[in-house]
Amino acid sequence: MLDKIREPIEKDLKELEIRFQSIIETDVALIKDVFNHIVSTKGKRLRPILLLLCSGLRGKPTEKSYQAAVIVELLHTATLIHDDVVDNSNFRRGAPSINSIWENKISVLIGDYLFAEVLHNITRLEDLRLIQIISNVTRQMSQGELLQMEKAKDFQIDEAIYFRLISNKTASLTAATCQLGAMTSTAPEPEHVENLRIFGESLGIAFQIKDDLLDFDGSEKKLGKPIRQDLLENIITLPVLYSLKKADRATREEMLSIFTNGRKDQQETIIKFVRETGGIDYADQQAEFYIEKAQNCLAQYDDSSYKNSLILLSNFITARET
Repeated sequence: MLDKIREPIEKDLKELEIRFQSIIETDVALIKDVFNHIVSTKGKRLRPILLLLCSGLRGKPTEKSYQAAVIVELLHTATLIHDDVVDNSNFRRGAPSINSIWENKISVLIGDYLFAEVLHNITRLEDLRLIQIISNVTRQMSQGELLQMEKAKDFQIDEAIYFRLISNKTASLTAATCQLGAMTSTAPEPEHVENLRIFGESLGIAFQIKDDLLDFDGSEKKLGKPIRQDLLENIITLPVLYSLKKADRATREEMLSIFTNGRKDQQETIIKFVRETGGIDYADQQAEFYIEKAQNCLAQYDDSSYKNSLILLSNFITARET
């Protein structure tokens, strides 16, 4: 499906890949080695694809679209590197993570270096509106990560806090990506820009909820990363949050004790509990609501290969095993 999605922007993506591979110009061998590893284990480039498709939905991509796509990918890559250190993850995209090959100190500094590259490339945009969007999303993502740490093991938070958390941590970047796509196109009408921001935000929320569900029925082989990490690390997910609120007092206290103790041998007990109390079905319904909301944002546009690819992409990135 990804090949079909990429069709309208295939030439743009080839140009983008050349730019991304040549972005790091340095005589520091360590930086080159690590960046070569990053390039060799590249992901699907979903965010640049999303940005360029949004640029072509009404109008055409411009030079600033390419620049913004590189910045978004650099920003995303930097956050993944830091996430792997925080989460002690040994694999990323089915390959050894940077922190598992080198050490945490190097991983953190490489992440910092990529953030510095983001700042360096932002100045080339020479557009305060674009700079504000990128700087704001960087701030939101950091707040989301810290809010998640603050609320760790608090399994009785309001659902509103959960949605604020995932909106900042995940959806803010997809929203900014789509917004940047519209703003850097040849047709940056304000209503169009705002509509695609909402599209991206809804898509990001659906993606994160689907990601929550992977802890219960995902495939480690297909994902290229460990599953059930959220359960092991007591990270709050929507299925668990819903199930705990629906359970009777005695069951809730029993499950909270299991969560608090973080016992690895109780994973199947947790999964059974969440299934039987409707947590998985509820989370799936919420994800579908946001997917529909995202796709409704596209309804106002004329049929085109860009629109079709965005619909396919919204289905692709919210599938449970992407």
